Amino acid sequence: MAQANLAAYEQYGDEALMHRYFELSEHAEEHADELAAIDAVIQSRLFATYGAATPGSSPRIRIAA
Repeated sequence: MAQANLAAYEQYGDEALMHRYFELSEHAEEHADELAAIDAVIQSRLFATYGAATPGSSPRIRIAA
């Protein structure tokens, strides 16, 4: 996952993306481009799953039973 473009990260699963994101976050200033690309993929997946937040609304919180 060395490239910092959005398309390069679309193929990775959620767990792999999060692992890489946290791995890079230790030195965020050195990996800003790659972190931004991963963040964009994560945000797009969250949007696809949960939809857009309406202005002034609170986030939905779900507790696993």
